[in-house]
Amino acid sequence: MFRRGGALLLFVLLLSSVASSASADGGLITSDPAAGAAVSAAPAAVALTFSDAPDLALSHVAVLDDAGNPIQSGDARQGPERTVTVPITVARPGNLTVAFHMALANGGEATGSLRFSVGTGVAPPAPSEVVRQATADALAAHQHSIDPMSAFLLFVDGLAVVVVLALLYLRRPYRAASDAPDQRP
Repeated sequence: MFRRGGALLLFVLLLSSVASSASADGGLITSDPAAGAAVSAAPAAVALTFSDAPDLALSHVAVLDDAGNPIQSGDARQGPERTVTVPITVARPGNLTVAFHMALANGGEATGSLRFSVGTGVAPPAPSEVVRQATADALAAHQHSIDPMSAFLLFVDGLAVVVVLALLYLRRPYRAASDAPDQRP
């Protein structure tokens, strides 16, 4: 009985460790301008600081105006520590959306968007349908896939876990010496 309960406990612990490692992705810590900010002067760049160092080769940032048009004036650059800086050119007052998908050095990812306004004097409203669609398109344009070797190794690991759990579950429990019937003549 304990063997089956032990196998079930092992399975639950394994499943929870996989789930916790998948959720330990990290994310955006701060931005400059801050999310929801109403800045009076147009910034020359947007800076995003993450919980771990981003890998720019596998990452992407898009800064969009209220019409959904990109306004970056150059490529994203690695700033100090865990910061990514994107130069922008703001032609007129309005609301801007920053969409990002960052691959982090710890193996996690950070995906999201934020909005701020420039020269309007008020915080940005919720994005229009055009901006929501442009944001979704910007994030979808940069997708990662699992390389075939990693997918194969994940499959083999999962298969090995299933086999071990099946063997633990199907194994006949042994009798302890105190459980054996008395064999006196």
